[in-house]
Amino acid sequence: MHTTFNSLLSQRELAQRWGRTESAISLATAVGAGPRYVKIDGAIRYPVEEVQRYERSCLYFDPAEVALQTVN
Repeated sequence: MHTTFNSLLSQRELAQRWGRTESAISLATAVGAGPRYVKIDGAIRYPVEEVQRYERSCLYFDPAEVALQTVN
């Protein structure tokens, strides 16, 4: 199976995207939290598709908003 990625983010770019430090991104990656990544020549890169998938998985719904939608 051959997989291609349209765009890859470095740890620095991901940190900037999320307003975090590079060390916070590095730590999260080390403990298995955060988006899936690829390692190319020893450098960790995050496929944008995986970053977006992870971001969507972190979405939370306001219970009050959900309750209002079910009433209407």
